Amino acid sequence: MLTDLQVRKLGPAEKPYKASDSAGLYLQVTPSGSKLWRMKYRFGGKEKLLSFGTYPEVSLSDARRARDDVRQAETYPNRETRYIYGRRARG
Repeated sequence: MLTDLQVRKLGPAEKPYKASDSAGLYLQVTPSGSKLWRMKYRFGGKEKLLSFGTYPEVSLSDARRARDDVRQAETYPNRETRYIYGRRARG
């Protein structure tokens, strides 16, 4: 599991790379140094990929909440998700 300090210290590399957190959540770091929260999951037997936003606009805790909400929506599809792309949904 990542910590906020580890996320802040991640730097650019020659090629894009992933820093895994847990339950499909990871941070993709590009050669330019930008950091994007992504989640890999399976739905209906197919692999899907979600993006929650960039770090530091979307914090580690917000990305984890968004991941948890997506996982809960998969289990209980009639419930609304509270977070969409790391931001609290309106309504």
